[in-house]
Amino acid sequence: MPNSVAGSVAPQPTLVVIGHAESSTRRWMKRLAGLGGVVLLAIIGASVLDQEAPPSSRTAGDVASADLPVPTADDDPQDVPAPTTEATAQPQTAPTPPEPAFGPDIQVPAAPAETAPATPTPDAAPIPTQDSAADTPQPVESYVTIVRMEKGDTVSSVLEDLDFAPEEVGKAVRALSSRLKLTRLQVGQALTLEVRAPSDDDAKPVLEALTIRPDARREITLRRDDEGAYSAAEKIFEVIAKLARASGTVDGSLIASADDAGVPRAALAEMVRAFSWDVNFQHDMKVGDRFAILIEQSWTTDGRLVDSGRLLWAELTTGAGRQTYSIYRFRPHGGADSFYDANGRSVVKALLRTPLNLSRISSHFGMRRHPVLGFSRMHRGIDFAAPPGTPILAAGDGQVVQAGRNGGYGNWVKLRHSRSLATGYAHMSRVARGMRAGKRVRQGQVIGFVGSTGLSTGPHLHFELHRNGTPVNPLTVARTALRASLAGADLARFKTIVAQVERARTSADVLGTAQP
Repeated sequence: MPNSVAGSVAPQPTLVVIGHAESSTRRWMKRLAGLGGVVLLAIIGASVLDQEAPPSSRTAGDVASADLPVPTADDDPQDVPAPTTEATAQPQTAPTPPEPAFGPDIQVPAAPAETAPATPTPDAAPIPTQDSAADTPQPVESYVTIVRMEKGDTVSSVLEDLDFAPEEVGKAVRALSSRLKLTRLQVGQALTLEVRAPSDDDAKPVLEALTIRPDARREITLRRDDEGAYSAAEKIFEVIAKLARASGTVDGSLIASADDAGVPRAALAEMVRAFSWDVNFQHDMKVGDRFAILIEQSWTTDGRLVDSGRLLWAELTTGAGRQTYSIYRFRPHGGADSFYDANGRSVVKALLRTPLNLSRISSHFGMRRHPVLGFSRMHRGIDFAAPPGTPILAAGDGQVVQAGRNGGYGNWVKLRHSRSLATGYAHMSRVARGMRAGKRVRQGQVIGFVGSTGLSTGPHLHFELHRNGTPVNPLTVARTALRASLAGADLARFKTIVAQVERARTSADVLGTAQP
């Protein structure tokens, strides 16, 4: 065994000199052993810190730079303390180091079974993990808020409730009124406000900007300039059309099943009306029957839905799939939108049997003794007795040919439904507003009201049906399968549209996912 250790272990990491009689080679090997121990202990300390220490504990670099004694070849390995940190709460067992590759004369001290907390030194103080200034709340200079108008609200009352100065509210409302009728805003209308927060407790917030979207196409923006004046600008969004489709299986009722499939109510109503000429929805529909639709919706370029959509095509199976019906939307030249089957025949099979609700027939079609003139002559229509003021409905889609006084007919309206069919309505108390020659009407639309004008003995409706210019019995014709069919250029255009719809049925977006 060489001479004993000269001197004591220094408080800073140093090499201990042992005996002067040893060879230079052996002295360097011992120095390397001491350095190896320091490095090994630093690695073990870093590993423990990584696994156990919280973020605010010292790092491996802190442990490496702490005051550690350097072991010598004659020291008992178990007397050498292992590095510890303040975060060490439980004893830790260090892993056994691998066999050193420097030769058998270099001894590496083993890690102790238990470690004791080390007293921290000023050099090993924890490093803060974040700047304490970041925890200090910063004052809010401006913010954006959205307010929805409730019943009884006005723009002025909303701004006053938000504690803006009365003179600022007045200036803002006057500027906004130049672009928007504020009295027409609906309950639920959203107001998006950009507000500058007050600088102190005695100050008021300042309205920097306000945005209103009264409908999907328009956006009104109010802004305050540096001088405190407000000005309003309007933006009009472009609208594009987008196709969407939906389908489903009837389970319970058609309406509930269509709602589940996302079919808009307006499109559903059009579908039911169009199919009602062929389908009895109370008796023909069965659980498991299927429906499908294709609609056209309008969207703004920034992704807002303008309308729920109009029906372009629909298909319906009835009787558990035994019968299938299809309809296509089409507008003939000079006509109105209507629905046709794949062969170009109108879905409207007949005119309304009675153009009145809750009425009774008081005089039939044919020869009779005139109640006013007192002699027999041809009764060219059917009389329906009804209370004065009862609404009179258009028997079918058509165009007004005449509207106004017409001799013994009194107040009279005549509608043309096709090249061969027309209907007349006489003795009205008054004609409905807007009825004039050339106006398009829809089946079931109110065209006038029951009265007793002209040659009449009491309130009733005289109803006529003309076929190729000749009066015919309305009840007889209404019982037949009367359909208008497309022909010529209209039929050629219709077939083109049918082909386009057939392609779109599978390529259009599923309803609810359509976006511009």
